[in-house]
Amino acid sequence: MANPRTPAAKAAVSGAAAKNPQRHRNRKTPKGPKAIGAPYRGMTKEQVAVWKEQVENMPWLHAGHRLLLRQVCILAARMATDPEMGVSAMQALGSLLSKLGATPVDETKVNHGPGEDEDPDDKHF
Repeated sequence: MANPRTPAAKAAVSGAAAKNPQRHRNRKTPKGPKAIGAPYRGMTKEQVAVWKEQVENMPWLHAGHRLLLRQVCILAARMATDPEMGVSAMQALGSLLSKLGATPVDETKVNHGPGEDEDPDDKHF
């Protein structure tokens, strides 16, 4: 089975595009994706609170992330009210957060754009 196709933005950030430019030459990325928008109707107030918190903490989210974010909201709100939430639900929540780039490891893979703060210690390495 072939490896999954690496998105153009990820290939540029990771260096894969520089390593194999012919492989990534004709890949297109969406220009100006739509904003994430308002929470879905029918979400509980706890789910809406999670939505707002996640949108504030992850400014790179856009309309293509809406369904994943809704699932995160459902599971995170459930976690707050149900201390006996199962292991599989917790694993699903972790997986969803990883897909959105919301874990400490995954956020380093997200291209935060040109406004990203530079670490002053980088010049020493």
